[in-house]
Amino acid sequence: MAINDDEYCQKFMDELRTTFELSASGKLTWFAVHTPCEENQHLQASDSPSMEHRDPNVVPDYQKAVGSCMFLTVFTRGDCAFAVNRCARFMDNPGPMHIAAIRRVLRYLAGTRSLGLTFTRTSRAHANQLYTTTDANHAGADDRCSVSGWAVLLNGAMVSWASKRQPVTAISSTESEFYSVSLCGLDCVYLRRMMDMMGYKQIAATAIAQDNNACIFLVKGSGMYNRARQVYRISELATGATPEVKLFKIAGTEQASDLFIKGLSRPAFEKYRTILMGEVPMTPNK
Repeated sequence: MAINDDEYCQKFMDELRTTFELSASGKLTWFAVHTPCEENQHLQASDSPSMEHRDPNVVPDYQKAVGSCMFLTVFTRGDCAFAVNRCARFMDNPGPMHIAAIRRVLRYLAGTRSLGLTFTRTSRAHANQLYTTTDANHAGADDRCSVSGWAVLLNGAMVSWASKRQPVTAISSTESEFYSVSLCGLDCVYLRRMMDMMGYKQIAATAIAQDNNACIFLVKGSGMYNRARQVYRISELATGATPEVKLFKIAGTEQASDLFIKGLSRPAFEKYRTILMGEVPMTPNK
């Protein structure tokens, strides 16, 4: 079963062709790009113009473009979540770099209008069972805040995903990963409850793919430290009498949730997109 927003995307693009103009960059052009953002892209507040040089005509158009893209990322286009999240931080005063970034997202969407989530029949052992991948980019923003990203998959494609800046400043990559795993674990618990209510009981703890050994060590309760106590104790979910989640090690090159935390090269982006969007099956760890 495939789900996409092809009609909305087409309507949105048609409207932009005739009515939408970012005056700081000129008319939109629709040459194809293969990723929604440049590799290792870093948008900064310093790219915004001073208030004296702020163009009031640009702001509404920029906000309209970002808002429309956010609608898509919430429902079927999680592959654009990181790029749109970056652009949304500068809604009140976008600069040329921010405008160029959202234009790239629009060009990417124009070339992938029919792309959506594809759910497939899986083996009986994995049917209707949740599977999760999560990662974090330590100090990935200009204010030194880390970025969390995760996706919860069901029957071959993601049903819940997020790309968001962490509200706390992590002092190490381990702490940022631990925070991301904690948020992902809460999402897992919520979705497990929903699946149970619908009659699809989870037969085992939900697997969470993680590429940080120190984070896995912390979650298993073997090295809690003071800074970690402010975060929800995901270890209670993973090591209790009836664990609801379990972490397992995955190679960094196989971490599909990298797509939610940073700009990737085309080969890496397309590899992870095919996994998360259901273009190829993602087999849970046994």
